[in-house]
Amino acid sequence: MALLAHTATANAENSTDNLTRLELHATGTVQAAPDKLTARFRAESQNQSAASAQTGVNALVKKATDDAAKNADIKAAVLEYSVYENRPDKAKPYWTASQALSFSATDGQNLLPLAGQLQAQGLILEGLDWSLSDEKRQTLFLEAEKKAITDLKKQADTLATSLGLHVSRFARVNVSDQAYPHPMPMMLRAASAASQSDVVHYNPSSTAENQTVRADLRATVVLAP
Repeated sequence: MALLAHTATANAENSTDNLTRLELHATGTVQAAPDKLTARFRAESQNQSAASAQTGVNALVKKATDDAAKNADIKAAVLEYSVYENRPDKAKPYWTASQALSFSATDGQNLLPLAGQLQAQGLILEGLDWSLSDEKRQTLFLEAEKKAITDLKKQADTLATSLGLHVSRFARVNVSDQAYPHPMPMMLRAASAASQSDVVHYNPSSTAENQTVRADLRATVVLAP
């Protein structure tokens, strides 16, 4: 679905060269379904030995990436890795190893079952959200820009006619891309290891709601008699 909005504000200034300049603003917006679903996970392992904690998290990450590689639509990224020591007041010190992972796909039917599988394996699902790929966002921005330009020209012609003038030229045009804010991604955690055997696991779900791309234009239009 395509939408179009504009703010018809104009300031006319008579200059010494007998030309009139208008400051105009127009906005074009385009809506489309997102084409990228991203799931962000954290693999975590704890042990009194730093080496054992790291071995545990390494195994989780390898299993997760191996499972993701079985589907060509899923792209995996293995990200930040951290290891730190915990010193509780009334318990023995222990080590925590943690690594972030990101999985993205164009089809939720490919990624959501994997997300549920990884949750069941003990990984923590920290975020799940739809977005527009860079390529699709750029294509939509060009469409929104065309709509804004059409509206800008219409404003300029209408105001020029009302003033008994004609559009001589566009002296300056500034374009900006102001994406509408996205909903906050849901925060989901896997069940604790102690209770996983008693839990019926379901895949997470996510609705691919339309997203909006917006192009804002501000221009100085020169009118002549």
